[in-house]
Amino acid sequence: MIKNNGFKILIFLFFVLFISCEKEKKETTDDIYNTWEVVDFMSIESMLYSKNNNYNPVIEFKNDGSFSLKLDANNCFGSFEITSENNLKIGAAGCTKMCCDSDFSNKFVEMLSRVESYSFEDNQLKLNVPEWGWINLELQ
Repeated sequence: MIKNNGFKILIFLFFVLFISCEKEKKETTDDIYNTWEVVDFMSIESMLYSKNNNYNPVIEFKNDGSFSLKLDANNCFGSFEITSENNLKIGAAGCTKMCCDSDFSNKFVEMLSRVESYSFEDNQLKLNVPEWGWINLELQ
């Protein structure tokens, strides 16, 4: 009887250890109204745009239809509209004119107004640009 209880305790401890070691699941969303980090571009020319110190721009899509964007040195703002399910129209961004944004950040600002749709995969937002590729963003 004592051996049987010892075995049950051992199984219970193993189970508790197994559960406590499970990797923490990342947050997922299907809501564009969040803050997103621009991770990379998926296009033929994507390797042409370097980052400054591996900095990734951050964009926040707000419920009122506006967005704010933090680049390497500059800040931008603008408006957007969800025209139908997963279709997106982003207006031209107005940006401060301080020095030295990376080629990557400048290309992101340039491509924003060409985005036509979006999709989600786990904690990723994909902004689709027809005849160019897409922009990968990660939930912050």
